[in-house]
Amino acid sequence: MYPASRYFHRSRKLRIFHRSTILILAVLLVACSPVLAGDAGPALENEIANRTEAEAFFDEAVPAGLAQYNIPGATVSVVQDGELIFSKGYGYSDIANKTPIDPETTLFHIGSITKLFTWTCVMQLVEEGKIDLNADINTYLTDFSIPDTYPGHPVTVRHLMTHSAGFEEQEVHMAVAGVEELYSFRTYCKENIPARVYSPGTVTSYSNYGTTLAAVIVEDVTGMPYEQYLKEHILSPLSMTRTSISYTLPPETARNLSSGYHYAGMANEAVPDTVFIIGPAGTISSTANDMAAFLAVHMENGSWHGAEILSEETAVLMHAPAFSNDPRVSSMCLGFYETRLNNERIITHGGDTDTFHSLLAIIPEREAGFFVSYNSPGGNEARNDLLMEFVDHFYPVSASTAPAGDSGTSAGNYIGTYQSTRHNYRTFEFYLSRPDQVSVEQGEEGTLLLIRSGKPPSEYGEVAPGVFAQSNGQPMFAGNLVFHEDEQGTVDFLCLENVPVFAFERVPWYATDPFTGAVKNAGIAILLTVLVWPIMAVSRRVYGVGDERDTALSVYARLVAGVASLLFVVFVLFLLPAVTGDAALIQSYMWDLTVPLTLSAVMTVPVIAVLLSAVAAAFVIPVWRRRYWSVWHRVHYTLVVIGLFMLVWWVNFWNLFVFRL
Repeated sequence: MYPASRYFHRSRKLRIFHRSTILILAVLLVACSPVLAGDAGPALENEIANRTEAEAFFDEAVPAGLAQYNIPGATVSVVQDGELIFSKGYGYSDIANKTPIDPETTLFHIGSITKLFTWTCVMQLVEEGKIDLNADINTYLTDFSIPDTYPGHPVTVRHLMTHSAGFEEQEVHMAVAGVEELYSFRTYCKENIPARVYSPGTVTSYSNYGTTLAAVIVEDVTGMPYEQYLKEHILSPLSMTRTSISYTLPPETARNLSSGYHYAGMANEAVPDTVFIIGPAGTISSTANDMAAFLAVHMENGSWHGAEILSEETAVLMHAPAFSNDPRVSSMCLGFYETRLNNERIITHGGDTDTFHSLLAIIPEREAGFFVSYNSPGGNEARNDLLMEFVDHFYPVSASTAPAGDSGTSAGNYIGTYQSTRHNYRTFEFYLSRPDQVSVEQGEEGTLLLIRSGKPPSEYGEVAPGVFAQSNGQPMFAGNLVFHEDEQGTVDFLCLENVPVFAFERVPWYATDPFTGAVKNAGIAILLTVLVWPIMAVSRRVYGVGDERDTALSVYARLVAGVASLLFVVFVLFLLPAVTGDAALIQSYMWDLTVPLTLSAVMTVPVIAVLLSAVAAAFVIPVWRRRYWSVWHRVHYTLVVIGLFMLVWWVNFWNLFVFRL
């Protein structure tokens, strides 16, 4: 459930919920506006001209997206002034049986849009005075607590709702192989507390754990199971009778759940969707018409058709800006995130599972919004296109080019390497799901070049101090680049104007991909030279030639350094690629409660190599003091020890030790 960004793609197999940096971006960047036509609704004034126009738009745009991205089906509902004005299904929920999608009965997994239901529950308790947005969350947790990593700076519910708690990304144990293996999300939260890597309120980093933890708080405050609370306080009042957070559905309901598909071999194939432990963060299944009710009650600030789930004051607070990574970029609201396109403020949330991609969006000032969901990965792109086309069609603005500015600040201050704040920092997952890095380089005449892997450079010109707009190519959905500075005036984060759920932290030189790659390659090249030592030993034994000062201690020195070297070489060149390339093994690591024995054994190898490297380093002193071998051989031995510690640094940087699994 990661809103992730198309700019910085991550492996789908390893980025289980988010794609990381891809879906979120898609959701955040794209704009929404409502245009839908429904069964009963008044003609729109100063919005969408009429139901016919809305239907014409979607009947052209949605099928085009299905065809372009090889998607079997989609479901749409549109709300204007609190009323469903249009809903429709496109394509199939079951290709084999040619089952059409019905917006009233066909269920789709809505992914992280589930979070909005959890945040609405939290806001109900805030309204009742049972939760204080600014209180330490440990005040509410009854059977475990979040470590006090930053004394005096506790994590609050506000931090959870704005994704600014400072948790690292952690996906291990977030999903299981099947429904029969599900266990409580409370247990998950208790046993998988992620490291706190930023002081709360410093920067956003989208967190599935944070939302799931909020549901634990709901249970502890109310004394009621979360699923029961959700049903009694949101689903039932809104008559969302077909909506469920449970994977276990009644047979008559389960029959209406759309299949999820992957496009492969020129055909769509039905595949099981991921089964997530973190229910309150992403496991609701719903219909387009049910989702229209949830959308409408938020559009109407908490009350709809006689049901009040929030007071107007609380709803307005929930929808208002609550935290931003920089004053010049869009904000996180309390659960929703905002973006601005064509001068429209949109509050929105995306949802992504392995096969379903959804979006809910509201334009408060227009009292308009819509929900859309697709049943294959191509939906991630299709919803972007649909939203952009929608905003351009119904809320067009005159094209304008912002004039380049001159802040007097050297563009060199912004040059560097940046990576998403949403990644793992402390465990083996850091290597498995390595954050993609982007480089900012100096362009011509004061411009900046954004360099992304596998894509042509994008040029940006300064339009305000620290703000750069794209000046060539296809404009980014995310908007301008905004460079945030710390109190000392040093750039620490690169923010995307319309993406408030994460930022890009500036990476020190030693953490850049070229440097870490060079350290590994140079270290391996040095360590491979120890292969000359056995050749030299054979020459001495067979031909009687060699170093006169070779002693038992010098033999041990080379033996220890040689074994350490070979262990590192075998680990880096053979074992590590073998285990990370074994999809079943990595899936077992991510899903099972115990670490696979094979993986543990492999990750023990660098631990042994590190211990031997320390012993080899200790031999350097007697090697030089007692003048073992010739000078060149002593230099070579010293270089080998240096190579060993290059690999020690590399495996430590990437958390490649058994105790970091």
